[in-house]
Amino acid sequence: MTRLSHWLLWTVGGLLLTYHMVTLWVSLHGAMKHYTIHLTAVLILGALLILKNYSGEKSLSKTIDLVASLISLVLATGAGVFLYTNAETLEITQPFVTDEALIAGACLITAVVLITWRMWGATIAFVCLISAAYMTFGHLLPESLASRQQPLNVAISFLSGIGGPRGVLNYMPLSADMIFLLLVYGGLLHGTRVIDTFGELGQAIGLIVKGGVAYSAVVASTLIGMVTGQAISNIALSGVMTIPTMKKNGFTANEAGAIEVMASTGSQLLPPIMGLGAFLMAVILGVSYIEVVIAGLIPGLLYMFAIGIALYSLVGHKPRAASEKYTINWHKIGWTLPSFILSFIVLITLLVLRYSPAMAGFWGGSLVVLLSFFRPAEYRPNIKELLQGCLTGLETAIQLTVVLAAIGLVVQTLTTTGLGVSAGHLISVYTDGNIIIALMIGMAVSLVVGMGLPTPAAYALIAIIVVPGLIDAGLSPMAANMYGFYFAIFSALTPPVAVGILVAARISGGSFMGSALEAAKLGSCALLVPFVFVSIPSVLDPANMTATAAFGLVVFLCASVLTAGVIYGAIGQPLSARERCIYGLTGPLPLILYLLTHNVWVGLIPIITIMVRVLLMRRKKVASAVN
Repeated sequence: MTRLSHWLLWTVGGLLLTYHMVTLWVSLHGAMKHYTIHLTAVLILGALLILKNYSGEKSLSKTIDLVASLISLVLATGAGVFLYTNAETLEITQPFVTDEALIAGACLITAVVLITWRMWGATIAFVCLISAAYMTFGHLLPESLASRQQPLNVAISFLSGIGGPRGVLNYMPLSADMIFLLLVYGGLLHGTRVIDTFGELGQAIGLIVKGGVAYSAVVASTLIGMVTGQAISNIALSGVMTIPTMKKNGFTANEAGAIEVMASTGSQLLPPIMGLGAFLMAVILGVSYIEVVIAGLIPGLLYMFAIGIALYSLVGHKPRAASEKYTINWHKIGWTLPSFILSFIVLITLLVLRYSPAMAGFWGGSLVVLLSFFRPAEYRPNIKELLQGCLTGLETAIQLTVVLAAIGLVVQTLTTTGLGVSAGHLISVYTDGNIIIALMIGMAVSLVVGMGLPTPAAYALIAIIVVPGLIDAGLSPMAANMYGFYFAIFSALTPPVAVGILVAARISGGSFMGSALEAAKLGSCALLVPFVFVSIPSVLDPANMTATAAFGLVVFLCASVLTAGVIYGAIGQPLSARERCIYGLTGPLPLILYLLTHNVWVGLIPIITIMVRVLLMRRKKVASAVN
């Protein structure tokens, strides 16, 4: 069984990859057939991935995996063939379609829910199931909860995407035409040994400063996450290298896990991939993806600065890292990194020139593979590594496409029944146009709605439930969506359901709540980032940055340093209780007041405090040298 599933996985995966490279240049058929092929192939590959991990072990979980994958394989194949064959007819006749079409649609929905369950867990599968049930049977609920009755043929047609890009096909244009080949590019960075070089580069950067191994973990995890765009898989991928290394160099298990989680999570805010939520944002706003990248650039850098300065305070009491004994392979970096840099430049240039992300991913991947053959033999990838890199990219693309199909069920229910509009209206009513109340309610709702969900699913729900209320309160669509996206990312760290922290805790051997507490301490320095770009909108438009925005960024940077000192009791050197109290009053508090009032004198308080701190430290250092 395992050998057959491996063979089928390589075969179907190779065919799907070839199909997408061909359709970049040639249109083979209509849009509905194109997206039906894409989803069907992805569901088949998803079932095969689950089968690949089946070892014959006689446990309930493994048995469920086997049964669910086989059922999904049959249902997805049968439904896909029927819907592809009858695509033109169904486009004309939907939602008044035959019973056979409705059965095929129900089979497709079932396959999506089953694969989502085994691939992403019970939480999101349960949400999908409840959504589909509400769409179909919501009219039977009490009046206060009831939806308008939908005929069965309408409910199934809309949820399964029969005849139109709805339901499970809602986000297939995003998957097929934008992210698929871009994620394969990320996989090829594994196959061409670029990801290994990121780890080496992280070690090199980390040796420069005290506690360097932690900085190397942040750098390596961020670089890897920038091209995978997925926090959970990034934690699992880079955490197995970075977390044990940090533990060996004086960090507790909880600290090591939290550092990895915050670095991997923050990588979703940085280009080129920024996580799937950023692509969803481009679709929702009706803008090109590069506009979302540009808008998210400064907030992403602010986040990484806040985490970095928190880490600087955390390592204030720790001894110099033993990782200084690590020998950096500079030849490996020198021969491998140029292939990434050149391919990355081409990818970003194509995005800036408004080519599709799929086209950018194709040329980026082609270039990184081609350039890798010009390296010396010891740094040159072999065919097996390249194929494995393709498979890694395919696996990531499959996982994200499956969750997109699942999100489609929920979004279709929220839009068709009007439930999402009603929820957004309630936020508008309770805030009564007050932007501060709207932001607080939006943050709270976002953290709860996204709890236990992958970031794309969390953001998709937040965009429907929370974002309209924020726009009604006066935010621009870009700022409102970026605010929702930011807290969709943070919702993945919110106990009691925080999958990223759970994965990191399993690797580190630390406790779940202990790791969550350390992540909260690190993340508290970055919590005000979304309020910065909401208060100063030009932060989202670097090309038109104002003097007010530049001053606001300086205030944030200084306040972040003081906040980290208050939390960890050190800013380069240990702080006394009195100093922590003073910095608490002159750091985060003035920043909040400045964002509310834009009063320059209030904004100067953190800046002056930092300047005084630097002068006192320098005077103390000079006095110590004299004595």
